[in-house]
Amino acid sequence: MKKIIFILTCLSTLGGHLVAQNPKWFKKAAKAQISIVTMNEKGDMLQSGSGFFIDKNGTALADYQLFKQASKAKVVSGEGKEYEVEAIVGVSSLYDLVKFRVKTDKDTPALTISDRMGVKHEHVYVLPYPTKENKMCVNDTLHDIQKFNEKYGYYTLGRPLDEKYLNSPVMDEEGEVLGMIQRKANASATTSYAVSVAYGNTLCTNGMSSADNDLNAIHIRKALPADEADIRTFLFMTASRSDSATYNQYLNDYAEQFPKSSEPYTQRADFYMAHGNYAAAEEDMNAAMDVAEKKDEVYYAFSKLLYELNLKPGYTVYKDWDMNKSLSLAGEAYKQNPLPLYTLQEGNTLYALKDYEKAFEKYLSLTGTNMRSANLFLYAAQCKRMAGADTLQILALQDSAVACFSKPYLKDAAPALLERSNTLLALGRYRDAILDLNEYEHLMGDELTAYFYYRREQAEMQCRMFQQAVDDIDRAIRMEPKEPLYHAERAVVYYRIGEFAEALSSAKKSAELNPEFGDAYRLMGICQLKLNQREEGLAHLKKAAELGDESAQAILQSEEAGNGEQPQDGTTKQ
Repeated sequence: MKKIIFILTCLSTLGGHLVAQNPKWFKKAAKAQISIVTMNEKGDMLQSGSGFFIDKNGTALADYQLFKQASKAKVVSGEGKEYEVEAIVGVSSLYDLVKFRVKTDKDTPALTISDRMGVKHEHVYVLPYPTKENKMCVNDTLHDIQKFNEKYGYYTLGRPLDEKYLNSPVMDEEGEVLGMIQRKANASATTSYAVSVAYGNTLCTNGMSSADNDLNAIHIRKALPADEADIRTFLFMTASRSDSATYNQYLNDYAEQFPKSSEPYTQRADFYMAHGNYAAAEEDMNAAMDVAEKKDEVYYAFSKLLYELNLKPGYTVYKDWDMNKSLSLAGEAYKQNPLPLYTLQEGNTLYALKDYEKAFEKYLSLTGTNMRSANLFLYAAQCKRMAGADTLQILALQDSAVACFSKPYLKDAAPALLERSNTLLALGRYRDAILDLNEYEHLMGDELTAYFYYRREQAEMQCRMFQQAVDDIDRAIRMEPKEPLYHAERAVVYYRIGEFAEALSSAKKSAELNPEFGDAYRLMGICQLKLNQREEGLAHLKKAAELGDESAQAILQSEEAGNGEQPQDGTTKQ
């Protein structure tokens, strides 16, 4: 690393004495030029080049290719000062531009960006590149100008320049920068090109920048967007893409950009909680409360964070940060501002505390507000279920959930239909349950599981819908061919319709998949008895009994008594 810094310093040192042909502003402008070295993650040098500062805050421009695949970068200014590149502000691979920011606590020398587009045949100066021994500007003219994005210029200069002039500033007579020299189209080119610096200055990140392939080709941290709403989107999008240290720095940047907003502090508190740094999280929550104009929002955010923290496996309670604290904070948020959202949070924490009746009251109260939804009725139904209420009360709430949707149902109705079908099955209302399950199948399509078809098959068996039952259990097996339960259930279906040989085949397959599955041996036994394979049948029934199957034991006792009675359903255990 010291070697790289030494090289940078040597390359960037400008000559002291300037000859008269240079414009009067040259010496000041030259201080804004920088030498750049990019490195990989290990600190090995990738490329070297140049650029220049465009504001006093350490913002600079260079060519995009110089930074591509870089994990680190160092620069040395024309004054010999060393800086570390801390963030990429924006890129344009089309115009081979990168805008970046160095880490500095002092103003940096910078070029003044012209607020106009150059004109054809205008006299311009190209600053010498930092390593050039002869510190003389190149005098040239704007041979041609191509306008892009309505107000920016892509300039053609009248003479070819050495490739070392890449990224050199193109200045007007007043010492303001118009463009930056671009790569030569080919080695024999008789002209040079420059892209508008004013355009380069517009480069910035936005909410979706974490998905930008050009930005992601540079592995240096990105600067946050200027707009707070965009920052929130950016952080959401980048959370899964960044390592913890980088994401933490983003949160620090957010707090630095918007110190009077409570949001960066609550987001950073969430990060600290997830990493077990509860003291830092507490400090941030206090800071959020100090700056918040709407205290209720901070109480609510804190309540949600503690709620999620207490649901986390292995969490050891820090101070008073338990679920009761979460409930108290949600209540305080409601006192500050009686929003239904805060009542919902109270309901969630009460449910987590297993106070199902109070949670039910909270959820039900929200059905009379603008938050009325199917989910609220389903939450209320679940509370009643957990409290041991009558099944008909639960069904009535689920009916209300389904009634929140109109036919033809859309996919968002699927959870309510599935919940109600389970309750209808428990009540023995199989045909009604099948109707709900059919609607659910129509809405979910390819997202259905083998278990869904297994459950519907059982309901169809109760309604003697045998062909439908055969189709469903076969579909379940196609989806999960190695699940012994489904093969056993197929044996049950074929046993019920008198196809004992087919039932025996499925039972054998079930036993092959799980040699310890008692149901499979019992089904094999009763099928073999029906097929007059008495000796084999009794052997398999004994095996089932040894594995703890009580039904098999009862059949054996019946056989020993000479009754020869076989159970007619042969239903497998769910």
